[in-house]
Amino acid sequence: MRLRRVLPIAAALPALLAISACSGESPESGEKKPKASAKSTPGVDEKAAAEAKRIGAVDPQVLEKATLSGKKNGFEAKKVAKSEVEAGRGMKADKVECQPLASLAGGFTHIPAVSVEHRSLEPADARNATVGSMWLAAHSEKNAKQVMTDLRTSIKECPKGFKTLGLTYTAIQSVKAPKLGDESVGYQIASVVGKQKVPMTYSVVRSGGVIVAFYGVNMLDAKKAAIPQPVIEAQLKKIADATG
Repeated sequence: MRLRRVLPIAAALPALLAISACSGESPESGEKKPKASAKSTPGVDEKAAAEAKRIGAVDPQVLEKATLSGKKNGFEAKKVAKSEVEAGRGMKADKVECQPLASLAGGFTHIPAVSVEHRSLEPADARNATVGSMWLAAHSEKNAKQVMTDLRTSIKECPKGFKTLGLTYTAIQSVKAPKLGDESVGYQIASVVGKQKVPMTYSVVRSGGVIVAFYGVNMLDAKKAAIPQPVIEAQLKKIADATG
């Protein structure tokens, strides 16, 4: 199976997420479009660091250290350049109750985060057809809790789906969430690509003020689309180690 070879096309519009990894960017990253990583925009980093300190969120540099990179538990996490994730910034749902879902489809949270780290996730075993991505969003703990509350509400109130940027998402339903972190949400959503509905599975976990979102798709078996729990556990451990 060679689906992993198409990764990471992280900036692809979510309709293409069936064959690419979508990641998000912090809404507080400013108007300038960076060429590579946050390190190329020191002024933006300083602003985000100051805001993180003010609201008690994880510092951007700490968030980067707290994000998985390299091979772990059967997947390889690769950093995604911010310039590649701008496509997800304007994911506005045609129904207000669906916005938390639309924002996550674009790779960020509907409540602006202080900073965001994105990684594509590629299976180490070519026989594994599950591909995906993940992103960490740093919030105050109050806002992080609200993100999760709003997400649960959105899943209940938006079962038939929504449209955004000319794209269609449908068949939204809750699925079993990993019992990890301070709280978690799992759901499945189908992206309509041509005449085909592509089921995607999201696992969203809150650890303090950090929202960790995992997206996965398996074109051969939708029941295996979720990113495996060991990967999520490894990410949560890294957050704990980095934040002390």
